[in-house]
Amino acid sequence: MTREPDAAVPSPLPRPAGDEAEQLTGAELRRLTARVRAHNLPAEAGRVAMDVAEVVISLAIVTLYAWGFGAPVRELLESDATRFGLGPGLIQAMVLALAVVAGAVVALRVGPAGLPAAGVRWWVPTPADRTGLASPSVVRTVLAGIGAGLLAGGVPAAFVGVGLTGILADAAFGGALGLVVVAGTGVLQVTGAASGDRAGRVLVPLLAAVPVAGLGLALWAPGWAAWSVPLPALAAVVVAGGAALAVWASRLDLLRAGELRARASAAMQASAALLSLDSGGMSRALLSGGPTASRVLPWLPGTARNPAGALLAADATLLVRSPAALAGLVALAATGAVAVQVPVLADGIGLWAVLACVGYAGALAGAVGPRAAGENPRLDSLVPLGARATRAVRAVWPVLTAAVVLLAVAATVGGGQWLAMAVPVAVVLGAAAVRTAYRGPVPWDVPMIATPAGGVPTGLVLHQLKGLDLAVLGTLPLAWVAVSGVVAPSSVAVQVLFAAGAVLWAAHVKRTP
Repeated sequence: MTREPDAAVPSPLPRPAGDEAEQLTGAELRRLTARVRAHNLPAEAGRVAMDVAEVVISLAIVTLYAWGFGAPVRELLESDATRFGLGPGLIQAMVLALAVVAGAVVALRVGPAGLPAAGVRWWVPTPADRTGLASPSVVRTVLAGIGAGLLAGGVPAAFVGVGLTGILADAAFGGALGLVVVAGTGVLQVTGAASGDRAGRVLVPLLAAVPVAGLGLALWAPGWAAWSVPLPALAAVVVAGGAALAVWASRLDLLRAGELRARASAAMQASAALLSLDSGGMSRALLSGGPTASRVLPWLPGTARNPAGALLAADATLLVRSPAALAGLVALAATGAVAVQVPVLADGIGLWAVLACVGYAGALAGAVGPRAAGENPRLDSLVPLGARATRAVRAVWPVLTAAVVLLAVAATVGGGQWLAMAVPVAVVLGAAAVRTAYRGPVPWDVPMIATPAGGVPTGLVLHQLKGLDLAVLGTLPLAWVAVSGVVAPSSVAVQVLFAAGAVLWAAHVKRTP
């Protein structure tokens, strides 16, 4: 028996290697995805025309409303009863400054260059160039920034009575500032300077500093007449925006995957909050950069001696770790102090509206702990206190923050008589903030109401009014005092009774079977 020779061992196959010429670029990958989506979801005939018509009609309605409200606004600002320099020019400058800082905050959180969540998941791991992937978002963001700037510059100018040429110049200046803001934040994004919360920690205090600066100018500066931007200043801002845009567009390949994921997550949270009209979710998506270590008041947790003290220390720690909330308190106090200088808001029902609004907003800013407990009910179950007692204890810090804002505005109004009403009103508004924080999810199962303008989601309306109803009803004695102009001891006593009832109402827990 003969042995057959061994068969020849085949040579190993060559490893496959990619050809760079066959790889899809970012633009080609986007076009391929768009073709697949268009095949699966064919566009309806006339849909684009209907969308464009809807946008045009909405802009026309907004323009007509702005034009109609311009005359009464000008009458209020030109009244001789104004006690100091709250002139139309100052209003223009404050609106434009707030728009610039707020636009920078939003751009840093959700962009300005970015990809949708699905794009981050499927496109970013591919070798496609980031410039081709992110260029459509650059175009959209630039157009959105210019459009918002046009409104921020032109609408206040129309309100205060600037001529047509001045309105066009101010609108163009606002659009140029919008371009500078978007392109500037884009440069920070591609260079890595916008990573983390460093830029946000600077911009959020600036957002609060604008009303404070406006109050200082109104107090100590002469009246500022309406103004229009000179052409050289407009040209300089346009050149600066164009240069920043060129630098940004040339460095889109430097976008990092982590930055794109963070921007996509923030944009998704903001869009979901906007769709559901969730103001708390919107503020968390735009102003909160996530939990960070804080060394402010390190001795605060050690002050707890009982369950109630531990709850107060925990809420205080959350509050001091929220720079946006603290800056919001300063901004609200300054805004209220400026608002009461307008004659129609200095007394009567206008004064009640200012005090109730800024006080309620101040209470909401201080309700960081109640909001966290409302989002995660298990937090309250960890505290050895009853549900009603827990909610009553959590109302302490919202009451204090509302009192700070109310006392600042009441001191501006003048007279110590308002200080006696500010304390019980703060208790009411703090209780309303706790009721708002514990309102739970939106009851979408409630039937809708049919109206000529379309269906009204009753559950969403009731959800949004929860807490606001207590703020309005609980400050009715304050409204009576504001209208009558006399702070009688009986009115203070009635307001104290309303405050006690508000705390009981906010601490009430509905029993579930």
